[in-house]
Amino acid sequence: MRKSLVVFVLIAMLAASLAACAPQVPAAEPAAAEQPAGEQPAEAAPAEEQPAAEQPAAEALNPVKVVFLLTQPLSPFEEDIWKFINQAKDDGIVSEAKLVEMKSPTEYEQTVRQVSEQGYDMVISTFFYVHDAINNVAPDFPETKYVLIYEPNDKEIPNIHGILYDIQEGSYVCGVVAAKMTKTNRVGWFGGDNFPGIVKFLAGYEAGLKSVNPDIQIDATFAGTFIDPDKGHEITLSLIEKGDDIVMHAANKTGLGLFSAAKEKGIYAIGVDIDQSPEAPESVICSALTSPGLSVYKDLKDAATGKWQGGITSNWGVDDGAPSVALTDLVPEDVKAAAAEAEKDIADGKVVPPQTTDLAK
Repeated sequence: MRKSLVVFVLIAMLAASLAACAPQVPAAEPAAAEQPAGEQPAEAAPAEEQPAAEQPAAEALNPVKVVFLLTQPLSPFEEDIWKFINQAKDDGIVSEAKLVEMKSPTEYEQTVRQVSEQGYDMVISTFFYVHDAINNVAPDFPETKYVLIYEPNDKEIPNIHGILYDIQEGSYVCGVVAAKMTKTNRVGWFGGDNFPGIVKFLAGYEAGLKSVNPDIQIDATFAGTFIDPDKGHEITLSLIEKGDDIVMHAANKTGLGLFSAAKEKGIYAIGVDIDQSPEAPESVICSALTSPGLSVYKDLKDAATGKWQGGITSNWGVDDGAPSVALTDLVPEDVKAAAAEAEKDIADGKVVPPQTTDLAK
């Protein structure tokens, strides 16, 4: 199920992009039928002229020069974005791609301004750390496109596109899976910090859990950091001591500690953003997906084809055709069916997962 959901969307988007850019190759004319020696071919009746079929025009591309600004070393979330930036380069959508790691908050605004002056068509960065820096610089470079991942374009600046993720959707589906697979009826969750974008994970997870078992117990906490796997390992062990036999994280690199602890103690783990089962194949049952690389790929293609829109904030979710969850083979077939039904109910609007929860207070 995991492979079919994730691979299908990746292949579909890339195949559509390549098909749009491919040149039209005229079909070869069939060879004339060979006549027996000495026999004259019969004169054919003149064929009625048919108008030539119009071939769809290939979508014009104007490849963009892009820079991706990091506020920390590449995490799984940023790695997914960088992978799709490079895929866009392979597809002729991006002409040049550069990765820049900023070492300190004092460098953020200066670096955003420097790359803007260097003529990049698109500047991409992530999370709240660079929010103010991009807001301050963007008005000075109206021809440059800025993409702010996981943050809103709250000032509606015309050349900024904010991208948020309806991660409560995938988290809800993961909650359904966890509620059906727990043996202790007690599960855990930890986030990097108590921010609205992180609380959405918890809110959806809780709602999914309680849709299956209203009496299930949920232990939730915040690490206070997104870059400390040791802290994530420590938190996971403390949740296991409480009786939690399934733990989900929403803590970026801190969350990597979940997987080492899950392997160590033999519990199930739930990943986020991308399919994190490779971190612990024997432990990860599912991952709630944001698919950040796919969302950035769409922005890059929109820029290259003249369709890019700034001045807005987009919410990326199942209504964009992205899968909400990646399931692994550790999940029984009946639970996979329940997850698929939950995802369909979300897509159909029958279920609207919440974005806030009292557990975060």
